[in-house]
Amino acid sequence: MALLLGGLYGPILARLASQWWHDPNFSHGPFVPLFSLYVLWQDRTRLRSLPKRPSWSGALVILLGLGVLAGGVVGAELFLSRVSLLIVLAGLVVLFLGWNHLRAVVFPWAFLLLMIPIPKIIFNQITIPLQKFASVTAAHVLPNLGVPVYREGNIINLPAMPLEVAEACSGIRSLMSLATLAIIYGYFMEPKKWIRFALAIASVPIAVAANAFRIIGTGLLVQYWDPEKAEGFFHTFSGWLIFMVSLGLLLLVHRVLVWADRRWNLSSSETEVGEPRRVSVGHEAQDKSKGLWRFATAVLLLCMALVFLERRAGTEVLPERASLTSFPMQVGDWTARDVPIEKGIRDVLGPGDFMLRVYEQEQSSEPAVDLFVAYFPSQRSGDTMHSPQNCLPGAGWNFATRRRIELSPPGAAPFVVNQNVVSKGTDRQLVLYWYYAHDRAVASEYSAKWYLISDAMRTNRSDGSLIRITTPMLPGETIDAAMQRLRPFADQVVPKLPAYIPK
Repeated sequence: MALLLGGLYGPILARLASQWWHDPNFSHGPFVPLFSLYVLWQDRTRLRSLPKRPSWSGALVILLGLGVLAGGVVGAELFLSRVSLLIVLAGLVVLFLGWNHLRAVVFPWAFLLLMIPIPKIIFNQITIPLQKFASVTAAHVLPNLGVPVYREGNIINLPAMPLEVAEACSGIRSLMSLATLAIIYGYFMEPKKWIRFALAIASVPIAVAANAFRIIGTGLLVQYWDPEKAEGFFHTFSGWLIFMVSLGLLLLVHRVLVWADRRWNLSSSETEVGEPRRVSVGHEAQDKSKGLWRFATAVLLLCMALVFLERRAGTEVLPERASLTSFPMQVGDWTARDVPIEKGIRDVLGPGDFMLRVYEQEQSSEPAVDLFVAYFPSQRSGDTMHSPQNCLPGAGWNFATRRRIELSPPGAAPFVVNQNVVSKGTDRQLVLYWYYAHDRAVASEYSAKWYLISDAMRTNRSDGSLIRITTPMLPGETIDAAMQRLRPFADQVVPKLPAYIPK
């Protein structure tokens, strides 16, 4: 069974370990399983004393975990494939030992979730607000300290130099590490469960506030000391310093909570986390034949999953298609010119076929229309589509309006797209974008991910694309007026897409 689990999860765990090593946001990962193993070892005597009550319902839990694994592997969702291991382990515990044993180990089992990086689709939803909070806080505080500031999205323009609050400066790194450390610290240093829980919750605002303080401190160093040295401090030493400050604040919060508990006697003596419900002690001898059947069932399920994934691994369907470089330069009355995509942006996008063009009407004074198409032949490697809601704020654009509208191009079924107005200073742009794959257009990033997984299970394809159409808005121009440019252009572009984005 260990060999089968190794065959199923070996590549997944190897890639997870690589991400721990190379991604600073999750460098705390290796400590998580070590701590869980320590908790299990510490409780080994108590766990041995629990009566075994194996349940066949564990086989259903294993089957659920293997289904999640299949969906994660063929549907290019690393989080699902990784979290499936925890589900399978829980199923094995229930199948061979019983639900009472799973309840007894629920704390170290659930703690393992912290070793799994957050899905990119959710990670971006966390980091973007954190970046904005840090940049807005710094832009409000620094002027009161004599530092003039002009903020453009996540870019703080100082007199000496601009500071970009990028993803790495969002504070997510210290937040994840501090939250993990708070749980470990609470387990060792605090017997009361409510204080442990409060420490874990308190780690979030502490990390966020400390990161904002880091950016404010860097702005002061840029203004009153040396911009070059301040930038080096911003990217290296300041992270360690602020983390130590955050740790000190966490210890202070613990002292306050202990004082409050003693002062008002808020809680009575509590049992340690992970202690199971009391059960009647009785030796129910496990039928060896039933145990053999349970073992055979688990092995059979693991073998079936291994065979399924091995067969799917080398047979992903990569449909034939025309390269985006051959997309027409002439679309109706619009004539195009290519815009080079910067290497840094291409590195973020990953492997794929990309096109960025500006289409203009020669006989018109109307603003131009930008067309960006990103096609990913395979997303199993983890290179998935990036939402403009994550990219545009990083470039200094703020979303003024967000809504969804319906497009009805000739020869195509009506579909819903995102319509956003973004602004940077006095500049405004109207942006339409949607996700397009297998002759299906959707506006929601979550719907696109769901269809990616379901299509991969059915058709063994994980290709997909992002379509974005943008136009500058003239001063005082309404959304409806700008749409009079974008809608006819979209009507011309959409019927041409199936040659480059296969159905």
